[in-house]
Amino acid sequence: MVVADSYDRRIQLGASHRRYEDALVLYKARRWNGAIYLAGYAIECSLKSLICYTEGTSNFKETKMFQDGAKGATLHNIRSLLKHAGFSASVMAALDPKRTLNEACKTVIELWEKDELRYGNKVGNENDSKRFMDAVEVLHDFIVERLEQLKRRRKFYE
Repeated sequence: MVVADSYDRRIQLGASHRRYEDALVLYKARRWNGAIYLAGYAIECSLKSLICYTEGTSNFKETKMFQDGAKGATLHNIRSLLKHAGFSASVMAALDPKRTLNEACKTVIELWEKDELRYGNKVGNENDSKRFMDAVEVLHDFIVERLEQLKRRRKFYE
Protein backbone atom coordinates (compact mmCIF):
# COMPACT_ATOMS: atom_id res chain seq x y z
CA MET A 1 0.00 0.00 0.00
CA VAL A 2 1.43 3.35 -1.09
CA VAL A 3 0.88 6.17 1.36
CA ALA A 4 0.60 9.61 -0.19
CA ASP A 5 2.87 12.36 1.09
CA SER A 6 0.73 14.70 3.17
CA TYR A 7 2.99 17.61 2.15
CA ASP A 8 1.97 17.22 -1.51
CA ARG A 9 0.22 20.38 -2.72
CA ARG A 10 -2.76 18.42 -4.08
CA ILE A 11 -3.25 16.59 -0.79
CA GLN A 12 -2.99 19.88 1.11
CA LEU A 13 -5.63 21.42 -1.17
CA GLY A 14 -7.92 18.40 -0.84
CA ALA A 15 -7.49 18.42 2.94
CA SER A 16 -8.35 22.11 2.92
CA HIS A 17 -11.69 21.40 1.23
CA ARG A 18 -12.52 18.48 3.55
CA ARG A 19 -11.60 20.37 6.75
CA TYR A 20 -13.71 23.33 5.63
CA GLU A 21 -16.67 21.00 5.03
CA ASP A 22 -16.08 19.43 8.46
CA ALA A 23 -15.96 22.88 10.05
CA LEU A 24 -19.31 23.79 8.50
CA VAL A 25 -20.88 20.62 9.92
CA LEU A 26 -19.51 21.42 13.37
CA TYR A 27 -20.72 25.01 13.10
CA LYS A 28 -24.24 23.85 12.24
CA ALA A 29 -24.08 21.48 15.23
CA ARG A 30 -23.21 24.49 17.42
CA ARG A 31 -19.75 23.12 18.22
CA TRP A 32 -18.18 26.55 17.99
CA ASN A 33 -14.55 25.86 18.96
CA GLY A 34 -14.42 22.69 16.89
CA ALA A 35 -15.60 24.67 13.86
CA ILE A 36 -12.88 27.26 14.46
CA TYR A 37 -10.25 24.55 14.86
CA LEU A 38 -11.04 22.79 11.61
CA ALA A 39 -11.71 25.96 9.62
CA GLY A 40 -8.30 27.22 10.70
CA TYR A 41 -6.73 24.05 9.38
CA ALA A 42 -8.61 24.55 6.12
CA ILE A 43 -6.88 27.92 5.76
CA GLU A 44 -3.54 26.47 6.79
CA CYS A 45 -3.72 23.67 4.21
CA SER A 46 -4.94 25.96 1.42
CA LEU A 47 -2.09 28.39 2.11
CA LYS A 48 0.48 25.58 2.02
CA SER A 49 -0.90 24.51 -1.34
CA LEU A 50 -0.82 28.10 -2.59
CA ILE A 51 2.78 28.53 -1.46
CA CYS A 52 3.70 25.42 -3.46
CA TYR A 53 1.93 26.65 -6.59
CA THR A 54 3.44 30.12 -6.21
CA GLU A 55 6.93 28.65 -5.95
CA GLY A 56 6.32 26.11 -8.72
CA THR A 57 6.86 23.05 -6.55
CA SER A 58 4.63 20.07 -5.93
CA ASN A 59 5.56 19.49 -2.30
CA PHE A 60 5.57 21.85 0.66
CA LYS A 61 8.87 20.33 1.85
CA GLU A 62 10.46 21.88 -1.26
CA THR A 63 9.28 25.42 -0.48
CA LYS A 64 11.51 28.22 0.71
CA MET A 65 9.57 28.41 3.98
CA PHE A 66 10.19 24.75 4.79
CA GLN A 67 13.77 24.78 3.48
CA ASP A 68 14.53 27.82 5.66
CA GLY A 69 13.78 25.72 8.72
CA ALA A 70 10.07 26.22 9.44
CA LYS A 71 9.17 23.43 11.84
CA GLY A 72 6.64 22.67 14.56
CA ALA A 73 4.26 25.48 15.45
CA THR A 74 5.67 27.71 12.68
CA LEU A 75 4.12 25.35 10.13
CA HIS A 76 0.70 26.17 11.63
CA ASN A 77 1.20 29.92 11.97
CA ILE A 78 -1.37 31.60 9.73
CA ARG A 79 0.45 34.95 9.82
CA SER A 80 3.68 33.33 8.61
CA LEU A 81 1.88 31.25 5.97
CA LEU A 82 0.09 34.36 4.65
CA LYS A 83 3.45 36.14 4.41
CA HIS A 84 5.05 33.26 2.51
CA ALA A 85 2.02 33.08 0.21
CA GLY A 86 2.65 36.70 -0.75
CA PHE A 87 -0.19 38.35 1.16
CA SER A 88 1.58 41.56 2.11
CA ALA A 89 -0.47 44.61 3.04
CA SER A 90 0.27 46.27 -0.33
CA VAL A 91 -0.67 43.17 -2.33
CA MET A 92 -3.93 42.76 -0.43
CA ALA A 93 -4.76 46.44 -0.89
CA ALA A 94 -4.25 46.08 -4.65
CA LEU A 95 -6.28 42.87 -4.87
CA ASP A 96 -8.97 43.99 -2.47
CA PRO A 97 -9.89 47.68 -2.60
CA LYS A 98 -12.94 47.07 -0.39
CA ARG A 99 -10.64 45.55 2.27
CA THR A 100 -12.85 42.50 2.86
CA LEU A 101 -9.89 40.18 2.32
CA ASN A 102 -7.70 42.24 4.63
CA GLU A 103 -10.37 42.20 7.34
CA ALA A 104 -10.86 38.45 6.87
CA CYS A 105 -7.12 37.87 7.32
CA LYS A 106 -7.06 40.00 10.48
CA THR A 107 -10.01 38.09 11.95
CA VAL A 108 -8.56 34.68 11.14
CA ILE A 109 -5.19 35.62 12.63
CA GLU A 110 -6.73 37.21 15.72
CA LEU A 111 -8.95 34.28 16.61
CA TRP A 112 -6.61 31.49 15.45
CA GLU A 113 -3.88 32.76 17.75
CA LYS A 114 -6.15 32.37 20.79
CA ASP A 115 -5.15 28.96 22.11
CA GLU A 116 -8.32 28.65 24.21
CA LEU A 117 -10.41 28.67 21.01
CA ARG A 118 -8.40 25.86 19.45
CA TYR A 119 -7.50 23.82 22.49
CA GLY A 120 -10.11 24.76 25.10
CA ASN A 121 -12.39 22.24 26.72
CA LYS A 122 -15.53 24.30 26.16
CA VAL A 123 -18.01 24.31 23.28
CA GLY A 124 -17.09 27.93 22.66
CA ASN A 125 -18.73 31.17 21.74
CA GLU A 126 -21.20 31.51 18.88
CA ASN A 127 -20.18 35.09 18.06
CA ASP A 128 -16.46 34.24 17.81
CA SER A 129 -17.26 31.21 15.72
CA LYS A 130 -19.52 33.18 13.36
CA ARG A 131 -16.89 35.88 12.89
CA PHE A 132 -14.24 33.26 12.23
CA MET A 133 -16.36 31.20 9.85
CA ASP A 134 -17.38 34.30 7.89
CA ALA A 135 -13.74 35.35 7.60
CA VAL A 136 -12.65 31.84 6.60
CA GLU A 137 -15.27 31.78 3.86
CA VAL A 138 -13.85 34.99 2.34
CA LEU A 139 -10.22 33.93 2.72
CA HIS A 140 -10.67 30.30 1.65
CA ASP A 141 -12.65 31.31 -1.45
CA PHE A 142 -9.95 33.83 -2.35
CA ILE A 143 -7.11 31.33 -1.88
CA VAL A 144 -8.88 28.63 -3.91
CA GLU A 145 -9.62 31.12 -6.70
CA ARG A 146 -5.97 32.23 -6.65
CA LEU A 147 -4.89 28.59 -6.95
CA GLU A 148 -7.23 28.12 -9.92
CA GLN A 149 -5.74 31.20 -11.59
CA LEU A 150 -2.24 29.85 -11.11
CA LYS A 151 -3.24 26.44 -12.48
CA ARG A 152 -4.83 28.02 -15.57
CA ARG A 153 -1.78 30.21 -16.14
CA ARG A 154 0.56 27.22 -15.89
CA LYS A 155 -1.51 25.23 -18.39
CA PHE A 156 -1.48 28.21 -20.76
CA TYR A 157 2.32 28.37 -20.73
CA GLU A 158 2.87 24.60 -20.97
